[in-house]
Amino acid sequence: MIRLSTAAAGAAFTIAALLVFSAPLGAQTVDDDQVVASVNDSKIHFRDVREAFQSLPEQYRDVPLPQIYQALIQQLVERRLVLLAAEKAKLGDDAEVQRMLRQARDRILERAYVNHQVEKAATEERLRARYEAEKGGAGGPEEVHARHILLESKEDAEHALAELGKGVDFAALAKKLSKGPSGAQGGDLGFFAKGDMVPEFAQAAFALKPGEVSAPVKTQFGWHIIKLVARRQAKGPSFAERAPALRQEIAREVIGESLGTLAKGAEIKVFNLDGTPGKVPAIGSRNSG
Repeated sequence: MIRLSTAAAGAAFTIAALLVFSAPLGAQTVDDDQVVASVNDSKIHFRDVREAFQSLPEQYRDVPLPQIYQALIQQLVERRLVLLAAEKAKLGDDAEVQRMLRQARDRILERAYVNHQVEKAATEERLRARYEAEKGGAGGPEEVHARHILLESKEDAEHALAELGKGVDFAALAKKLSKGPSGAQGGDLGFFAKGDMVPEFAQAAFALKPGEVSAPVKTQFGWHIIKLVARRQAKGPSFAERAPALRQEIAREVIGESLGTLAKGAEIKVFNLDGTPGKVPAIGSRNSG
């Protein structure tokens, strides 16, 4: 019986030099059926190159294909040499190999069925409908636009507050007194959400109305005087940004529903390790929740 080591097989086909430069393929479209190499008349097509490229680790998929074309060809030729040798040795007749082939076929068919069900359900129309329902006109979280003056002590902050009370311009005073990096911009922090700032600062800023100035606020950075400039409702994520997550949601629902339907039409028996009848699990509920 033959025992195949996945790790050893993977190591044998490692691309040794991912950044090997070769002649560019150019802007032309290459047909999947185009022959790119052959081993003893066993043809390797561009489809094989494309699939090998797509199966690379994620960090290498941004490398332009022309840069690793020759390395991929080398990998595919090496794999074909091994495949032909295995076929010549009639290893496909080995019982363990046949079991693994059946197992691989089963996994491929499972994925194909699930993908087929999801593709039918996760249409752009359905994705957009869910996106609009989710958005509901509410948009994203509330944001505020504020300026602040950062000072080292409460006394300094109270002094700055008194100056503002005399009509001194907030931005000009921030440029003069603020110890923070925003001082050069008149203390301008731009728009931010509550979670973007430390809690004490955020609570004080969001409690203000546009034009109001806070009392001295202490945080880990020092003492702040905050002036609220404006409030707005932030824009929520775009459809393009949300579509992948929405597709996953629909996929979970569809898979759960499909499994539930399949289970209802099947006779399922479960046995405990001692051979006694066991409890049939609630098929589909885990995926649809």
